[in-house]
Amino acid sequence: MGFAVDRDWVRNPAIVQQDTGAEIFAIGDVHSDYIRLTRALNAAGLTEGIPRKPEGAQWRAGGAVLVITGDMIDKGPRAIDVLRLLRALQVSALAKGGRVIVLAGNHEAEFLADPAAPKGKEFASQLAAKGIRSSDVASCKGDIGELLCSLPFGARVNDWFFSHAGNTGGRSLAQLTADLQKGVMKDGFGTRELIGDNSVLEARLNEKGTVWIDADIPDRSEKQLLIAYTAALGVRHIVEGHVPSRVKFADGSAREPGEMFQFLGLLFLIDTGMSEGVDYSRGAVLNITSKSATAICPDGTRTLLWDPIYKQRIGRAAPCRN
Repeated sequence: MGFAVDRDWVRNPAIVQQDTGAEIFAIGDVHSDYIRLTRALNAAGLTEGIPRKPEGAQWRAGGAVLVITGDMIDKGPRAIDVLRLLRALQVSALAKGGRVIVLAGNHEAEFLADPAAPKGKEFASQLAAKGIRSSDVASCKGDIGELLCSLPFGARVNDWFFSHAGNTGGRSLAQLTADLQKGVMKDGFGTRELIGDNSVLEARLNEKGTVWIDADIPDRSEKQLLIAYTAALGVRHIVEGHVPSRVKFADGSAREPGEMFQFLGLLFLIDTGMSEGVDYSRGAVLNITSKSATAICPDGTRTLLWDPIYKQRIGRAAPCRN
């Protein structure tokens, strides 16, 4: 557990909600890889080329909405540049009618709960190299601290729900919001609501932990659970990052490492292991319209994952190796 956090929940909500008629984009775990992030953003048409400096990033996607599903820090060399680029894009997008929603991942929450914890160690060393005290950042001081402490933990955009680890426990948006606020106000960023084994930032889908979509088997199948969870949220789809590795589903189908993948049109996995510290792929961007969901590689290659007419059970995009 950490220290209680006094947060302005109106200004910095636990769950962001947005309705839009524009395109939606999403990127999973960047993990400090500034170069691969900028290439992916440019390939998807979200930025004005590759910015020379992170603070100079310019939005070019009009009214589109971009969601970053957390874990911006660790495993790569340039966490500070990643964070400052995303902050610059938030400002630029807002001025041009768009929006960049940056969510917290378990790495950010665990760092804020304890800047000396193993997760966040690489980030702390990068801060120190810039003369920034990690304890100040964890205390919400400075531009980086203010950004990290204000991050939401989930987002509903139209009928899509985004979070780092996907597991909402079958709660409604209102109940999830209330539980997250209560947990943070009582125990800070170390609350079990954020980093407990079955939390919205930490729950697992692979052999390393309890598979959250299998929680009710045999009484309820993975499909039945996902239908119930989306219905409770008032959405039709759940998008998560967090897991770049192989995921095997109860029906025998499997998502392979680095793939962008959808299961039953209900669950979309977008952590492609893009950071050089993971290196399953060079990254990919999920592009959502009213007609389809498509994966975009940094070389511009596009792969259809899902559409509302054919509703294929499984859709996958091979890891982007370019």
